[in-house]
Amino acid sequence: MTMKLPSIPMAPITSSNIPEGPEWGYQIKWDGVRTLVRLDGLGGVEIFGRRLEPRNHTFPEIVALLEPIRVGPCILDGEIAYFDGVRPNFQRAKLGVRKRAHDDGLIFVMFDMLNSNGKDIRKLPFKERFEKLQASFPEKTPQLFVTDLHSDGLTLWNWLNDREWEGIISKRLDSPYMEGKKHNYWFKKRKEIRIVADVVGIKLRDGRVSSLVLRYENRYIGHVSGLDNASKQVLQQFMVDHSGECPFKELTPGMVKSDVAWLSVPFPARVTALEFTDSGLLRQPKLLSFGDK
Repeated sequence: MTMKLPSIPMAPITSSNIPEGPEWGYQIKWDGVRTLVRLDGLGGVEIFGRRLEPRNHTFPEIVALLEPIRVGPCILDGEIAYFDGVRPNFQRAKLGVRKRAHDDGLIFVMFDMLNSNGKDIRKLPFKERFEKLQASFPEKTPQLFVTDLHSDGLTLWNWLNDREWEGIISKRLDSPYMEGKKHNYWFKKRKEIRIVADVVGIKLRDGRVSSLVLRYENRYIGHVSGLDNASKQVLQQFMVDHSGECPFKELTPGMVKSDVAWLSVPFPARVTALEFTDSGLLRQPKLLSFGDK
């Protein structure tokens, strides 16, 4: 019988706080691609993305790491990340910026187990599932390991923040595995990202400046508002003097229908946001300043 996958993985809820108490455990939020793995115990490996799309062809390196493992039939939950030697690299892993088919920087980090020896264990408390996961994978290698479970969330957060890692996941130790976000068991707090993006267009409303269209590493990443009246006046003239063409091959449906003045002379802007979404757009972006410093 095939071990059944969840319809969607359990997902942490974004929070600005770190819950405290003996009922909580804390793990590093790895900056990578959410991944479910099904092992048949005989060398068969199936890798699935967040939407359960097959990913064996995308990550043959991870398949090769898992094929020799004999732990019995199981389903693992984790992240495939790219570690550049200092920290996980979001662009290389999550946005798929991979320059060659085989990449030694890719790692698979496990943090939960949904099925053990062919038995569905999603109703067990997280602490018990994690202990089974640790028992199944007691050894750590640079590319394949179980992430640690910490008891002091604040200390872990400070360690991550000092090193500019992504963030922290807080998990109730008694939590069952529940699909999606309809729960109060897992929470994530992440460091805001700060980037310098190119302003390549100006979004208009009734012919007036409304927001700025952003490009980052040759990708459309959304638009940001928060302009004061003085900036809007300057930009109103700038878009007339530097009219250009859309630099993107594809746009989101919402942008296709928008009134945008594209620029022949892009300029830099410093932007902060909570995260990149799965589609590569900024979540809740805020304009900090113009220029690259």
